[in-house]
Amino acid sequence: MLRKSVLVSAAMALVLGLGACKHDPAIIDYPTQMSNLKQAPRDSAKEDKQSAAQTHTQLAVAYMGQNNLKDAEAALKKALTFDDKYIPAHTMLAILEWRINRLQDADKEFRAAIALDPSNGDTNNNYGKFLCETGKQQDAMRYFKRALADPFYKTPAVANTNAGTCLLKSNDYAGAEAYLHKALELEPNYSTALLAMADLDYSKGDAFKARGYLQQFEAAGAATPDSLLLGYRIATRLGDKETAANYSSRLQDQFPNSTQAQSLDGSSQ
Repeated sequence: MLRKSVLVSAAMALVLGLGACKHDPAIIDYPTQMSNLKQAPRDSAKEDKQSAAQTHTQLAVAYMGQNNLKDAEAALKKALTFDDKYIPAHTMLAILEWRINRLQDADKEFRAAIALDPSNGDTNNNYGKFLCETGKQQDAMRYFKRALADPFYKTPAVANTNAGTCLLKSNDYAGAEAYLHKALELEPNYSTALLAMADLDYSKGDAFKARGYLQQFEAAGAATPDSLLLGYRIATRLGDKETAANYSSRLQDQFPNSTQAQSLDGSSQ
C-alpha cells in the first residue's frame, strides 16, 4: 500500500510559523505512482482522482503560505471530494482548522488521517503535537511513541523533540531530557532540540549549561522571540547585565509585537 504522509515540521513551519530549522521546508511529501511494477493492475480512474486530490492539496499549501485561509479551505475540501482517503488533505485541513482555532474540527481531521494509516509516523507526530499544544500532554505522548515506533518514519529527531518539549510542559525534566538527548544524538545541530535543551536546563536552574545550548542554537538557526527571551533570562540569572540588555534590545527591535517582547521586564527571571 502506498504510504500517504505529511512531514510535521513542514506543515507546522508553513502554517503555524515555527522558527526556522533543518526540518522546515515548505513542502509536503506526496505519494508517487510505482510505475516500475508493470504487472500490477492499473486503476486509471482511481489514479486520476488521487492526482486531482494531490493537485488541490498542493494549491491549498500555496494559499496557506500566503495566509489565504479561505481559499485554502476550499481547495482542501475540493481535494477530498476527489479522494476522501487522501491523507495529506486531511492533515492540512486539520492544521488549517487548528490555526483558526476550530479545535474540534481539527481533532476530527487528524483522527481521520490516522484512521487511514494508524502506524504512520508523520501522522501520529502531527496529532501528538496538536494534543500537546492544546493541553493534552498525556494523550500526546501515546502518539509520539507511535510515531517513533514506525520504522519508515523519516524524521525521528522531530518526534523526539516534540515529545521532550511536551514533557517539559509538565515539568517532567528527566523524561524530557531523555527524549531531547535522543533527538540530538540523531541530529546534533537540530536547532529546535538545542533550544528546548537550553529551556530545560534553565528550568532546572543550570543557567550556565543552558547558555551553552543556546549558543549552539544561535550557531545553527535564526533567532526567534522565544530564543531571545530565554537568552535575556539566562544572562540575567548569570548576572551578565550587558548581554541581557543586548537580548532585550534585539527582542524589542526584531519582534516588537510578540508576546515575548510585551512580557519582557526586569522581573522576568
